[in-house]
Amino acid sequence: MLENYDPRIVALGIFGVSILFALLMKRFLKIVGSFTEKTKTTLDETILENIRLPIQLIVITLGLFLAIKYSFPEISLGAVGVLQIFSALWIFSVAFLTARLTRSFFDWYTDELHHKLRRKIDNTIFVFLRKVINFSIYLIALGIALQQFGIEITPILAGLGIAGIGIALALKDTLANLFSAFYITIDRPMKIGDYIEIDANTAGYVADIGWRSTRLRTWDHNYIILPNAKIAEAIFKNYNAPRNEMTARVSCGVSYDSKLDKVEKIALDVAKKIQKKVEGAVEKYEPTFRFREFADNAITFTVNLRVKNRAARSRVVHEYIKALKTRFDKEKIEIPFPQMDVWMRND
Repeated sequence: MLENYDPRIVALGIFGVSILFALLMKRFLKIVGSFTEKTKTTLDETILENIRLPIQLIVITLGLFLAIKYSFPEISLGAVGVLQIFSALWIFSVAFLTARLTRSFFDWYTDELHHKLRRKIDNTIFVFLRKVINFSIYLIALGIALQQFGIEITPILAGLGIAGIGIALALKDTLANLFSAFYITIDRPMKIGDYIEIDANTAGYVADIGWRSTRLRTWDHNYIILPNAKIAEAIFKNYNAPRNEMTARVSCGVSYDSKLDKVEKIALDVAKKIQKKVEGAVEKYEPTFRFREFADNAITFTVNLRVKNRAARSRVVHEYIKALKTRFDKEKIEIPFPQMDVWMRND
């Protein structure tokens, strides 16, 4: 039936139908997407959003191939056939589709973490990992496409393997930091915004977790740059885990002449007032008081307050020390300083 028409007209018709079909496919995926919005997960919506363009490219290139083969069945470009060219295009289209599916998964996973943890997710590692996977996908697609043209890739792969070993040895420390970044992101011993302390000179708020290093912001708004491998191996204290609330401990001492029941009552009374009126203190928390020891110059004790976060600890402790000293002075309770009494025996 089609033999009665000009082959070029038929070819244009086939190509036009393929374009129309691609547009209809886009419309169909949008309609399906309206139904997936009602599901509990966003993965299906993300997948549909990312596969539209690759599917359209596959449909259009297939239509173009059929149109060319119908109009010019014997056409070739030297030693390269039309089927080989389009096979390579389809291979890269499938690779493009696979890369889009990978992106869908990472976008969905990041969004799920954001809602479950109720915090902003640092997706630096996810973006880097997605790029590595996509690069691998396109590299495999390139190898398969080269085989369509009769190019042997085994020697190329062997050369890349030897070069890869050399590069891995040269970048040993960099790779260690990279894998440590994966560990920090997956295991989550800390997150952006947490205050961590590795040692007396290394502490700060986690500002960024990169693929090579982690940045800690100190109290004076400077950065401490630490290799990820060092953090992965370090024993550190996270002041925001498992929650932001923390105990603020204040130690003090009173003279041996003091009435201990009175000291306890006053210290707790001041602590309760601080808990209720100072910003950053946990209002409903009941402070605790414990005598510790008979020290050389005083009977020492500890008062435990509760604060909402580490930033509030210094302010609450500051206000409590001022209030306690004022109250002790009023009640004539002595806070002794280190001293030594010398007794001279008269024989």
